[in-house]
Amino acid sequence: MANVRLNIFQNYPLSPVVAVNAAAAGSLKIFGLEVPGSISFNNLIMLMSASGTTAKTLSVSFGLYSLTGASLSLANSASFSSNPGANALSWITFATSATQDITPGNWYFGYITSTSGNNSVSLIGGDAINFGQGTVTALDYGGVFVRGVYSATTNALLASIATSDMERDQQNNDEKMHYPYILISA
Repeated sequence: MANVRLNIFQNYPLSPVVAVNAAAAGSLKIFGLEVPGSISFNNLIMLMSASGTTAKTLSVSFGLYSLTGASLSLANSASFSSNPGANALSWITFATSATQDITPGNWYFGYITSTSGNNSVSLIGGDAINFGQGTVTALDYGGVFVRGVYSATTNALLASIATSDMERDQQNNDEKMHYPYILISA
């Protein structure tokens, strides 16, 4: 089958839309996706929600990772920082550090968020599988590097991550992975 060239790619939440807590500073989260065609990775867009009326800031670092053997390698990155308005729902746009051609196949997205201020700032996304129910584990769904969190605290994207350094995300104590909705445009 010929390689299809895409103009736009988005990940659809597997469950109803939820707010992904952006205040978990120092937590590098990774989620895997299969990209069905080639796309020029120039722009990344996420949906943000803010509530309250006092000053607040949202900062996001985003990384595109490829998998070779048992290591994730940073292929490209982007960052964003904003002071969202009160009770706002808005799109945030990142410019990547360099144009990257994403080829068909499995890719891994990592992100780190931080907020300041007294009110809530969240990324809009979805919930993946709830690992806390029954005897189901993260390994039943592709391993923790597909939807997991880096085991050590970090405030920067890492150039290389061993998949053995990933663990289940235990945000909200329910062991499910919240991941942001993203849209990539060429």
